[in-house]
Amino acid sequence: MATEGAEGPQVSAKAALFTDTKEGKMLYGKSIHEKLPIASLVKVMTILVALEHKNMDDEFIVSSRAADMEPDKMLLIAGERLTLRELLDGIFLISANDAAEVLAEGVTGNREEFLKLMNAKAQQLGMKNTYYANPTGLDEDTNNSRSSAYDQAILTRYLIRNFPEVVKISSQERVYLPQTEKHQDYDMYSGINLLTTYTGVVGFKTGYTPEAGMTLITLARKNGFEVIGVLLGSASRRDEARELLDYSFEKLEN
Repeated sequence: MATEGAEGPQVSAKAALFTDTKEGKMLYGKSIHEKLPIASLVKVMTILVALEHKNMDDEFIVSSRAADMEPDKMLLIAGERLTLRELLDGIFLISANDAAEVLAEGVTGNREEFLKLMNAKAQQLGMKNTYYANPTGLDEDTNNSRSSAYDQAILTRYLIRNFPEVVKISSQERVYLPQTEKHQDYDMYSGINLLTTYTGVVGFKTGYTPEAGMTLITLARKNGFEVIGVLLGSASRRDEARELLDYSFEKLEN
């Protein structure tokens, strides 16, 4: 197991953790328990809580408040009805804040109750350095969401084991939702450019805010191995992820 900073590539990321999902073996670590802003990686917990309480075909009504969310958005229109699956398409591909807010409002009917569920789930999973202030990861005026690379790896491993269908959703390069009587049409392209530039990457989630910098959870499969990688506060997210994936798979194969 890598000791933090003792071996492996030097990266700009404030924190990083790459781990084998099958045995939970840490392949690379840097400041893995440091509590940092994580931007839209917050939505991974939003997704998990929604999936634990709703089915993929359950419908949600878009509120005016959710439709007004900025900046990354599906451009949902108040009054539209979309399924959980359709909203997850938007969250994974374009990190849609409006879709995340629809889930927060609609899963329990109370946004504050949803936030309580997010933080309770973090405690249940042993995510000791995690706090969720909202379902999107957007910066608040005070008391922003925080987590660690270690906690995000725990969460991602749990999510893909219990809801493997999310891997397929996050692996999509493009989703087109045709117009129906319930909603307009949506044409979305994935923001996870590693899907097309690194063989073996099958998704997962990106994030950015000015405070958090570039953040990433990546999931890659190669030669029978599966690796989860987390980068927080990176200045070069794509290049560092590629370098650390190469490093991780090389360790597993040798």
